[in-house]
Amino acid sequence: MRPHERPPRIWPVVLATLVGVAILLWLGVWQVQRLHWKEGLLAQLAANAAAAPVDLSTAAQMAADGRDDEFVRVRFSGQYKNDAWKKMISTYDGGQGWTIMTPAISDDGWAVIVDRGRVPGQRLEHFEVVDGPTEIEGVIRTYKHGPGYFDPANDPKANLWFWWDVKGMLDTSALAPGLKPFPYVVQLLPESTKVEFPRPEEPKANLANNHLGYAITWFGLALTLIGVSGVYIYDLRKQRRR
Repeated sequence: MRPHERPPRIWPVVLATLVGVAILLWLGVWQVQRLHWKEGLLAQLAANAAAAPVDLSTAAQMAADGRDDEFVRVRFSGQYKNDAWKKMISTYDGGQGWTIMTPAISDDGWAVIVDRGRVPGQRLEHFEVVDGPTEIEGVIRTYKHGPGYFDPANDPKANLWFWWDVKGMLDTSALAPGLKPFPYVVQLLPESTKVEFPRPEEPKANLANNHLGYAITWFGLALTLIGVSGVYIYDLRKQRRR
């Protein structure tokens, strides 16, 4: 500041500080609210996975009633349609792999896409199939988000899938007419199959829960802004008293 020049006014600094602190506190509170929502969602998913399995009709009715079916355990008797298996590019043990999906026809007339698990790249054409009537147990995966921003289009003719399109998978499976399409994927549980490949994975929600860290960051920035502004305002007041 040049000699005899008046120091900046204090009130704009106070106003800017109050606005900045209010915004940072709002962001912190919003993250706390998101934290509570995420914890409730994770608790619901855990409860779904821990509950006794239901049949497909019950699970479909839950979806029709607006309840969250994600990770609900289901069990049904049926038969795989092995000639309509599908592959989705994936990973296996840190390397290239495939997720194998096979339509299944339940004894009570449902057509279901079953995620049987993953195989390493070299086992793509050499995985085991399950013939004849079998008991299928898994958890529901809703996959409501559709394709990601960078996901290419699925190529059913080449049997190459990049994202979960349950309707498209069922439509390209040459199923008998009259079957009821189940709206979600059933992901096999590891303990529900004895084959080596495909190998089911333990179901995981894959929901990041970093909201507490974000909330602490926003509240910390608010305190920092208060501290820095307080020192600056104190210095301005001293200058204006000279």
